[in-house]
Amino acid sequence: MAAHYGNTLGPPEWLNKHPELRSRGTELAAPLKPFCAWRTYRDPCSPDYAVKVVPLGCEEVEIYEQLHRLSPASPNHTLPCDVISSGTQQPFLIMPFVDKILNYADNTKWDLLLMLDTFRQVLEGIEFLHHQNIAHMDMYEGQVLVADEVLAGVHKELEAGKVYIIDFDVSKRLDRGPGHQHAVELPQCACKPPLGMTRFDPYSWDVYCTGKMFNDIVKWSYNDSPLPWIVRRYIDWLIGNERGCTTVCRCRPSARRARQVLSVIVWGTRIWEQCVNMVYCVRDLRKTD
Repeated sequence: MAAHYGNTLGPPEWLNKHPELRSRGTELAAPLKPFCAWRTYRDPCSPDYAVKVVPLGCEEVEIYEQLHRLSPASPNHTLPCDVISSGTQQPFLIMPFVDKILNYADNTKWDLLLMLDTFRQVLEGIEFLHHQNIAHMDMYEGQVLVADEVLAGVHKELEAGKVYIIDFDVSKRLDRGPGHQHAVELPQCACKPPLGMTRFDPYSWDVYCTGKMFNDIVKWSYNDSPLPWIVRRYIDWLIGNERGCTTVCRCRPSARRARQVLSVIVWGTRIWEQCVNMVYCVRDLRKTD
């Protein structure tokens, strides 16, 4: 039975009746993002999908088409989706419905190593975008999805445990790459700029917002336990000490440098956990002697 939503929440009639959705048997139900994104009914017998109407005047369609022409394997963390041109109506995207990062963390009860490796994937995806001269411009936890084993089993185009970055409606394709791009006007986005700034190096802005996102996630994940000092230092390094740069920003690392350093931290954490486990094994063996 279809759920009923007010005119401001439900999908437009033209979208619900679009031949592409009807041919797929896709019926939209709950809203995901006001006025532009909805999901299908929860049905354990069939895959769930999300549909997003692309806002007018943005480059989201062109960005998805550019990224989908590249290999879908990491470091590309673009969510697989179909871009539907709709004649006189706005284009829209049909994509697998995937859990947001906090839902994934809750369902998997992730430990420190899994959390750090997930963060590494986020930075790998941002670095990949920057390598294509694309700045996301609105990074926060709602823009990061992670597919679990169940979803990857239903949607064969997904990879279990892989991070996917979504929503490019305020993203920018730029002429210059990281380290060469001057500040641009900031769009309306979830992250509040420091120092009341309205212009920012777009690549540095992505790293700043990602650092803020990581900070929010660890507050949630470590709300009743102490945060490891190295994670605290790393996140503070990402956020940086903003000085109000209006040209190329040097207040924080590039996405590439941030990913490289985090890869070392992940490697060190893995070695540390193996050493701790070995110590416990030796101790347990001595107890049995």
